[in-house]
Amino acid sequence: MGRNRITPTAQMISEIHQKDQYVGLLKPWVASSTVPIDENKEYFCVATWGTMHLLNMPKFARLTSKIGSELHNKETHGQHLVGETRQVCNWGLSDFRAETFTVWHEREYMAKFYKSGAHRNAMTSMKDDVDFRVRRVWVKGGELPRMGDSASTREFVSRIKSGGFPEAVKKV
Repeated sequence: MGRNRITPTAQMISEIHQKDQYVGLLKPWVASSTVPIDENKEYFCVATWGTMHLLNMPKFARLTSKIGSELHNKETHGQHLVGETRQVCNWGLSDFRAETFTVWHEREYMAKFYKSGAHRNAMTSMKDDVDFRVRRVWVKGGELPRMGDSASTREFVSRIKSGGFPEAVKKV
């Protein structure tokens, strides 16, 4: 006999994303840019959230390692990235979650990166495997986590997830 399984709808996944306040397996904040941070300037922050079946995790990990290399490469995007952190968690076979939190000097740098080689390849390759959601917010330089500091990184991510930063409306 088969089990009755509920396949989550897009609305259900959006509701899970909105309610997700988990901050646990975060990597400490990694600062990327050598450009001094202006404490009063607003920087563009993107928080990506994706859920997938656990069996898709190896492919996801392989693709995201290529993204990480490109992200921090000073010749490509690294000079435009203020910093980043990420986390993964497993809530069951059909709910492996991965999140990234990136802060950019300017919004257009983020757009250029998201359309670039490794990132575009991963998104295209995983489009049927991962349900993605995104939050975009403005963050002042003085509100960024300290490099390598787990506590300030957790506080920063919690604030993003709870709506503690001004929303950056998606450009059309």
